[in-house]
Amino acid sequence: MDTWVLQMGFPIITVNTTTGKITQQHFLLDPESNVTRPSQFNYTWIVPITWMKTGNVQSTIWLEDKSASDNALKLASGSSDWVLANLNVTGYFRVKYDQQNWEQLLHQLSLDHRVIPVINRAQIIDDAFNLARAKHIDTTNALDTTKFLSMEREYMPWEAALKSLNYLTLMFDRSSVYGPMKQYLRKQVGPLFLHFKNVTNDWNRLPDSLTDQYNEINAISAACSYGIPECQALASDIYRKWMNNPNTTSITPNLRSAIYCNAIAIGGEEEWNFAWEMFNRTTVAGEADKLRAALACSREPWILNRYLEYTWDHTIVRKQDAISTISSIANNAVGQSLVWDFIRANWERIFLEYGGSSFSFSGLIDSVSRRFSSEFEFMQLETFKKDNEHIGFGSAARELEQALEKTKANIKWVQENKEPVKLWFEAQLG
Repeated sequence: MDTWVLQMGFPIITVNTTTGKITQQHFLLDPESNVTRPSQFNYTWIVPITWMKTGNVQSTIWLEDKSASDNALKLASGSSDWVLANLNVTGYFRVKYDQQNWEQLLHQLSLDHRVIPVINRAQIIDDAFNLARAKHIDTTNALDTTKFLSMEREYMPWEAALKSLNYLTLMFDRSSVYGPMKQYLRKQVGPLFLHFKNVTNDWNRLPDSLTDQYNEINAISAACSYGIPECQALASDIYRKWMNNPNTTSITPNLRSAIYCNAIAIGGEEEWNFAWEMFNRTTVAGEADKLRAALACSREPWILNRYLEYTWDHTIVRKQDAISTISSIANNAVGQSLVWDFIRANWERIFLEYGGSSFSFSGLIDSVSRRFSSEFEFMQLETFKKDNEHIGFGSAARELEQALEKTKANIKWVQENKEPVKLWFEAQLG
């Protein structure tokens, strides 16, 4: 256990099915970062590698050095066999494969994804996108792992995919890439949405298992946000029935956040004002939090600006909720630029009022800058830092430095990936 508890991080295991060789190295999400902290184990771990070959469980391989070989891992050239390492994700490491094995795993997922354990289907997606961020593989290779999702009905693979795709959404939802990206994701999530429509008897009963209930939320949230008309009609219809009879009609608790947000995003002033009335009326803290977050989902700039102004009045929005409310608006693609203008215009007032008293204050800069991916936005951040040095940044100082670093990384990532990712999405629609 010493190799796991006495040195930082974890390894990436590379499996080469052509040679039967397995190797390990320290996994770094930023490939250009320098590790300055020494390790008595030289960043080598003792790794138990559980694995299967073409659906059959094999004996565990123990990797105790930087590399090892095992003939059992070899696959014949042109073979349809495949190797899957870290079976049932019992180990704490990432896995990278040679191209032949990678293609065979993807082929198996397209033929019958159920042959691969559900947690490993999630692992393949999560590993691929993290390996792409670390530049071990291309982003388009990671996107290939999402092709089978139109057949996937389980929670874990979908959760892994949606979390992984969130970074692409942040980088591209204001660019021409987002059009084909949304079209592709509508195609992938549409069958999942229809699946839950059927198993819930047209949304009238809860799915049986807890993970299915979570996945139902994913299905509705993704389908509505990617613009599936039937989902948007569903959210609007459920919300409208609640508006018409707020005292006798209620929305299923586990669907409330998804329905509130999407109905308000699709709707206009009437839907927003009703949610605002319900927010002010409720005495249940959890319900108030859901409504407060959903109010930030509007796509009307004037409504979002009005909501920002409300955060100054603590008889309307409690002082302890103001920063998280502003952050929620910043998470909205429409609201992000409005919040950035609001912060720059009012930094001294925001800092004096919340800088030393709000637990969420330090996350404010991160919320507003997470989409930044251009040189102009980087210059705006630098100017903001320079113009407000005399005021200070308090607990947000470190966040500001990290925002500058992340924006630099985002600029580079977008320059390298925008065109190939756009072409990949367009190719899937042909």
